[in-house]
Amino acid sequence: MSRIDNPHNVSLRQLSYLLALAEHGSISSAANALSIAQPSLSENIAKLEKSINAKLVIRGARGIQMTEAGLTLAERGREILKSIDEVLDEVRQKTGELRGPLSIGLPPSFGPFLSVPLVETICHEHPDIRLHIVEAMSGDILDWISSGRVNIGCVYEISDTSAYSFEPLLTEEIFLATAPDNWPGEIGADGFALTPVSAERLKELPMVLTSSLHGGRRLQERFARSSHLHLNVVAEIDSLAQIVEMVTRASAYTMIAHGAVLRQLAEGKLALVPVEEPVIKRTSYIVRSRTRPVSCASAMVEFAIRQIASEMVDRYHLRARVEPHSLSQPVGRNKG
Repeated sequence: MSRIDNPHNVSLRQLSYLLALAEHGSISSAANALSIAQPSLSENIAKLEKSINAKLVIRGARGIQMTEAGLTLAERGREILKSIDEVLDEVRQKTGELRGPLSIGLPPSFGPFLSVPLVETICHEHPDIRLHIVEAMSGDILDWISSGRVNIGCVYEISDTSAYSFEPLLTEEIFLATAPDNWPGEIGADGFALTPVSAERLKELPMVLTSSLHGGRRLQERFARSSHLHLNVVAEIDSLAQIVEMVTRASAYTMIAHGAVLRQLAEGKLALVPVEEPVIKRTSYIVRSRTRPVSCASAMVEFAIRQIASEMVDRYHLRARVEPHSLSQPVGRNKG
């Protein structure tokens, strides 16, 4: 099974988790202080240890004990976090306010893993920003950005690169989606087939896809042409929910990214089969108008989109890679 690896770097969040662990002396107490689940804390500490290739915590029957390396990193981490807080406090006094309405256009495939966490994050951390999220096709989102109806969009295709400012967000692997009982191969506990399917095999399967108005369909057609295939499209439905419903009923197959079907995969209603020879990938972009000024609130939401996407890739082990970018975290102040 192929997977796009997501590199892990030391993050400020991981440092804060290690510091809490050093201060509280147990995973349960640290998790309570951080208001997170114990498995999440343990997972982040394990990732931090893997990132720096050092043992930071010794776990035993009577609790945890910090290693010398762990104590050193915790102490230096405390200094780093304090310095960053001081810098951010200073800069916030010189920046604009984080407030006002902001519209975001997202493709339907982003909804299952991005929309709700994004709204929750902004409502909690920046309550004066009033989000409006609309789901639409890439072409519609770009039109709305041009007209000013939408401030920020996430799209899969950009027809006129001169009109927009854009940066890559995610590169996702595309899978064949099937009902578990509609596939002859063995399905693993995670919902992924243990044996991939060749691109050549796809032409034999009845497919339900979106129309060519969708960027995803155009990607699928380009893949088919490059592989010298003719896909057997039995129906076109411009609704992700209805396509997924048809596949779960074993009426057809489709081609889809992991993040778009998290719930169905977890419930055992859907299985994903990796495609090889070649592997299918697609890249999404964060887009805004090149001619309109960028508000501090807009920059903050762009940053939040990227951060949440990265967290979701890690949390759900998505078959995706968060692309490098030039955006740094913007700062601003909420007006009470």
